[in-house]
Formats: sequence, C-alpha cells, structure tokens
Amino acid sequence: MSRDTEQRGVILKVRLGNQDVILERRHVPVQFLKLDPMNQRLSHQVGQLRRGGKMVSDEALHQLLWALDQVKDLYQSVLQNGGLIEDPFVRVDGLVVEGNCRTVVLRELHRRFPEDKRFAGLYVRVLPTEFTEEQLLTLLGELHIAGKIEWRAYEQAEYVWKMSKSFKKNDDFLASHLRWTRAKLAQKISAYEETKIYLSETSDPDGINRFSHFEEFFKIRDLRERARREPNFLREFRIWVFQGKFPDAKDVRVLPEVLEHREALKVLREKTIQEAEGILNRADLSRNSDLYFSVDQTTWQLRNMPLGEVKALGRHDEVRVSKLRELKRALDQVADTAGIDLGN
Repeated sequence: MSRDTEQRGVILKVRLGNQDVILERRHVPVQFLKLDPMNQRLSHQVGQLRRGGKMVSDEALHQLLWALDQVKDLYQSVLQNGGLIEDPFVRVDGLVVEGNCRTVVLRELHRRFPEDKRFAGLYVRVLPTEFTEEQLLTLLGELHIAGKIEWRAYEQAEYVWKMSKSFKKNDDFLASHLRWTRAKLAQKISAYEETKIYLSETSDPDGINRFSHFEEFFKIRDLRERARREPNFLREFRIWVFQGKFPDAKDVRVLPEVLEHREALKVLREKTIQEAEGILNRADLSRNSDLYFSVDQTTWQLRNMPLGEVKALGRHDEVRVSKLRELKRALDQVADTAGIDLGN
C-alpha cells in the first residue's frame, strides 16, 4: 500500500445489525489515539474513581489497563509479532471504542522503542460520525462475546444487561446475536444485577471478581427457587460471599446439599463451605469414595431392577444368575475378612 493511499484511507463496507456500515481503514500515529473512559473492561474501576472524586484522565485509564495481566501478555505477543494483527475501531477524533488494550500495548512499545517504526503507527478502522451507541454495542458483542476476543464474565454480563435494559433488546434477538441460550441470558442478567447490589453493599475492592459466585448461584435451580420463596436468602448469600465462605466460585455448587443438612448448614454459618462439605462427606461416604458410590449405584439398580430381568432370573437364566452369585461371594468375602455380619 502506498503512503498516499495510507493517508487517504481505504473504504470498507461491513454488515452490522442487518445493514451496511461504511468504515475507513486509515494509518495513524499512535499519539492520535485516545482511550475510552466508557471502556467495558474498566467500567467498575472508572466508577470507583469517579465516586472518589478523582479525574478519569487518559493516563489514569492507561495505567488501569496496563495493570491487567492479559494486557501484559498481549504486550509480549505484539512485540514478538512486530505489530498488531487486528485493527482498533476509533471515532473520527481518535477515541478508541474497541481496541483500548492494544492501544496501551502499542504506546508502551513505542515508549520502549521510540525509533522503531513498527510501533510508531498503526492501522485503525474509523467509524462514521452517525454511528450510534446501539450500533457500537452490537459491534462489541460480535467481537467480544460471539467472536474470538472474549471479555471477562462480568463484562459480558454488563453488556447483556445494557442491551436488554437500555436498548430493550428481547431474548430472541440477544440469543441469536450472542449465540447463547435464553437460560444463559437470564442467568447472566440476574448474576449481574445481584453483583451490582453486592458491590453497593460491601464496596469490596475485588467485587467484580465475585461475579462468578453469583453466576454459579443462578445456574442452580434449587438456589433460584429458594431465592424466590425466601426474600432474605439472597441477602444472606451476599453476606456469605463477602465473608469468604466460598473460596472458589465452584464451591457454590455444594450449597443446595448443605442447606438440606442441619449440621452442615450450622458449620457453614460458623466457618466455610469446605468445612460444611466435610460434614456431608462423613455422613455419606459415596460423596468422595468411588467404591461406595458404586455400591450405592448397584444397590439402587438392584432395587429398581426391571420386571423383565426379574422374570429372566426366575427362569434360571444361568448367565444372569452367575453374575449375582459372584456379587454375593464378593460381599461374603469382604464380610469374612472384616469380621462383620451382613445378615441384616
């Protein structure tokens, strides 16, 4: 591509939201770009800065993004590649609406290698002036949820919530747009709303990392139904999350069993879910023993044996009868070795 063509730009046509959108691909110096304070990755941190009365400057945004581990990883990738693979999307004034992490990486590389032309400029895709916020959200969804450059779970949920509540997109549209099920949409929206309540109640500095706890909660039917029946249950769950009773979000999956066991629930309220699960494990060996899980499964299968199988045994089907005899011999051997009576 010639320098003259680089300066004039190349006109591109993309399909978005059932209509054609005209973009201009242009080469610009890295200094032309401005970070977006509405960046989805930083919505929570920016909100905290504003509530604290601090200015959300371009440099502040740069430092927030540069502190992210995935941006450091991207830095190494761009350095090894010798430049960007994907073009950022920008407004006509240089505001980066998609590609803020790549902008920070290129800035850092340009600071480190000021004479290296590979990091002094980049190609961008300039949006038309009439490009709406709704179109922008649709584009971001295609790139960061349905596409290959994924946001974190909280950022995805915030996006879905905005599309649903601010732009009144129905479940059918969102399910098709994001390639998600309606159930997943509902879980994401509920988990996002509950995380927002949690953040307002606790001011937990790691609050957005607790989103996965609430997402696990709303995946579990028993917990959703309990929350509908008991208005204070979600508030208690938020307190448990803040108290660190679930060291890992996956620990929430054990909660329905704990709630049904009086002693385990008491331990959860005093300690953690892991210690509560220990009570369940001692009460039911099959929870953490493959052997006793198999025993439980075999017992259930025998108690619920199909009538056809019972009749086959009654006809003295030797193949079937031999299997049960072998099972009995194994049980008798275990009983003899352990010195126990399995008579009752």
